[in-house]
Amino acid sequence: MSNLRAQQKQDRRNRIVTSAKELFREKGYDKTTIEAIAVAAGVSGVTVHNYYGTKAGVLLALVIESDKQLLERLDARLPGKEADLVELTLAFAHEIMEHAMQTLEKEIWRQVIAAVTIEAGTQLSKAYFKLDEQLASVLVRRIEAMQRDGRLSADLNPLHLGRALFQLQNARFIQFISTDAARRDDIETWLRNDIVALFSVTLPVSADPS
Repeated sequence: MSNLRAQQKQDRRNRIVTSAKELFREKGYDKTTIEAIAVAAGVSGVTVHNYYGTKAGVLLALVIESDKQLLERLDARLPGKEADLVELTLAFAHEIMEHAMQTLEKEIWRQVIAAVTIEAGTQLSKAYFKLDEQLASVLVRRIEAMQRDGRLSADLNPLHLGRALFQLQNARFIQFISTDAARRDDIETWLRNDIVALFSVTLPVSADPS
């Protein structure tokens, strides 16, 4: 019986998150209410509040579930051993941005950043940052492999470097979603220039760095 209740609870959570995603895309974040999400999910508003607390909590839960899916396939979508550190990081950033834009629009991602602050200290925010660490770990493991192959200095700290590169691409992603005028091509060019400048890689640097 306890397994059945757990399955029913998870089913309700899935319906809430799926319904919220559809409503956010259709009506926008501001015009979507907890009550509308509840109706679309076939549950009560109280249930939504009990599970996620606030609309910001529902939004974070949506992103968490989406990031779990990304994490399952991210490593397999990155280039192989022939890629250098610049190519690896750019491919990593590209996959994250591609997934993000397929999940939510820029306007909603701006609300995600706000939700992280609103939900600071909650279990949802902790789960969100835990997934960030797991995504960064994909880069860390690749850097460790490059070290073992002698393609990166053994003096580098893979954990620190991987996390730093993750935060760098994250900063450029936030820049991308902060304005509708920002283009993905520009962001990827700027990120490439960031990495080349930091590591003095002998590669041509694109014009107009920002």
